[in-house]
Amino acid sequence: MNGNPKFLLYLSRIAELYPIGHSKYAPGTIASLVSILIGYFLILKLDIKFYLIFLFIFIIISYFLCEVHLKLNKKKDPKEVVVDEVSGQFVAMLACIQSEKTSYIFVSLIASFILFRFFDITKVGPIKKFENLPNGIGIMADDIAAGLFAFITQAAILTSLNQNIYIKTLWN
Repeated sequence: MNGNPKFLLYLSRIAELYPIGHSKYAPGTIASLVSILIGYFLILKLDIKFYLIFLFIFIIISYFLCEVHLKLNKKKDPKEVVVDEVSGQFVAMLACIQSEKTSYIFVSLIASFILFRFFDITKVGPIKKFENLPNGIGIMADDIAAGLFAFITQAAILTSLNQNIYIKTLWN
């Protein structure tokens, strides 16, 4: 990955969501909270098909941003990189409630935040193994897995309560 060093530094800063990644207090949690705010508007405005396209593109771009950051900083899993938390949180939000009441959606987003942070911090089950993958894949994979665990958990809870979730609109 060769290129203009200044441009690569800018890309590295995007991976950090600068200055969030350099926060003294829980940069991953702060990045997840920012994701919730962005996700709230995305879910209100985007059809599920467009959200999935956005998510796919965002994850691919995030992977490349992680690779650039690793090239410049030579760390295995740099804590200042938080774009992976954003990707994982965006995955978790697929299980948010689908409602005309925006307050229900917002509460559902908070639940996805709590579940995602739980799975991302505890790294239960196979999530920890994904972290051991090399390079940008390892940075991204554990957060995507945590997002999937949060998604499945929230989807199961809301579906058992007969609530319509965002991803189910794909089949309507």
